[in-house]
Amino acid sequence: MSAANLAVLEVLDRDGHVRHYLPVRAWPVSAGRALDNDLVVADPHVAPRHFRVDADADGVFVEVGDTRNGLRAERRRLAAGERIRVGDAPLHLDVGDSHLVLRLASHALEPEAPLPTPHSVWHAAWPTLGAAVLVLAVLLFGTWLETDPDDWTRMMGTMLVAALAAGFVWCAGWALLSKIFTRRNQFWWHVRVLLLGVLAIELATAASRLLAFTLSLPVLSDFSFVPVYALATAMLYYHVLGVEPRRRRHLRTMAAGVFVTGTALACWFNLQNRDQLGEELYMTHLFPPALRLARPVDTKRFVDELAPLQEILDEKAKKRESGGDDGAVDEE
Repeated sequence: MSAANLAVLEVLDRDGHVRHYLPVRAWPVSAGRALDNDLVVADPHVAPRHFRVDADADGVFVEVGDTRNGLRAERRRLAAGERIRVGDAPLHLDVGDSHLVLRLASHALEPEAPLPTPHSVWHAAWPTLGAAVLVLAVLLFGTWLETDPDDWTRMMGTMLVAALAAGFVWCAGWALLSKIFTRRNQFWWHVRVLLLGVLAIELATAASRLLAFTLSLPVLSDFSFVPVYALATAMLYYHVLGVEPRRRRHLRTMAAGVFVTGTALACWFNLQNRDQLGEELYMTHLFPPALRLARPVDTKRFVDELAPLQEILDEKAKKRESGGDDGAVDEE
């Protein structure tokens, strides 16, 4: 009868699946590129004896060997000679370009995850088909609002062809990246991300304009691009997640950085072009008056609130006239 395993040292692939593993029946255990290690890691960035796992009276620990690259354990970087204790959960190790997990026999196993197997083809397809129908309905409605009745049929066909072609190219490109890096094309994953992202963006835009009109708060419509950028960044995050599923924390950090940078640049461009941080100089969308909750403003108050604009407009008119005179003098 063989001895019970004390631990398992696993080597993972990019998808987080176990590529090969080493059952540990006695301490210590060594890992590195040299062939006399208990676990041989064929990675050019791994030292001949990169680290070892051992146990003492205080428990199991990982000690870094003679290496210039060190290793990373649970977001902590360890240099040569340093140690880290194994806690109550499996210890994830980044060694060179390789990813390992040390699981002790005392660690609790996660419950069995159900396979994402649909009961039928319709059960798997209806969420995507439903989202596609909603997106097409939104696009058709927008085209109908913005197009003359005589040109609506032609514009509808053009819009459908352009939307289908752009969506297919977008999802096919992401599916190709997923196939390269994860060996799974994930095409329908990217289709669902695109459809849900477009729906969320359209709903957020409509909601901000409706609330701006209903509550008489133009700032909601003026800065409607902020939730749009947030949703677009989230959509991009889930697309990238289909290509690199392991680094969720890093991807979230990058997505937050993209959102903050994009929003800041948009505000800066608006400030340069319109002398304000928002996009719209005035509310451009009107809804039925019955939806309005804000109290109406009487004519006298409205005119009084416009009075300060007179000085601003006069100042701009003087600058414009001054610029025109200067230009005429230069031409002479």
